[in-house]
Amino acid sequence: MTERKVSGVIVDELTAAQQTLNALNELMDNESDSIKYEKMIVEKDGVMIEIEIPIDELDLLDDMDDDELTEEGERSLGIIDQDYDTSSGDSPKRSTRESMAYGTFTLVENDDTQDYVITCPYTGSTEVYQISSNVFASYETDQPFRVKINEED
Repeated sequence: MTERKVSGVIVDELTAAQQTLNALNELMDNESDSIKYEKMIVEKDGVMIEIEIPIDELDLLDDMDDDELTEEGERSLGIIDQDYDTSSGDSPKRSTRESMAYGTFTLVENDDTQDYVITCPYTGSTEVYQISSNVFASYETDQPFRVKINEED
């Protein structure tokens, strides 16, 4: 997948339409994504029509720390037994899942702007790319790591 600009100002309607088409084509060309299509009925000009929309099956549980998961999230990740009865009142027997190392997030202030630097815990490199909301990897090793980003920063 090629690196693309993910932020900026939309200049006009035609540019926005072209950028949207480019992003959609990139998604459709990437065979590693698990995109499925769902049919949906919508109203257009007073007429009900059926359309297909692409749904990317992202597993957002991977972005969460173990202490942020509900019992059902823990069950789906295999941390607690599939047969555990949540209404029993007993504490479930928990196993641990393999967790990623944590990189560092540093806020850097330059003259009029604020930026941030993310450092890989494995290589110490700041040349990283984003995989999901709080998961990054170094260009040197492609090994994923988490970053805890405080909203207050």
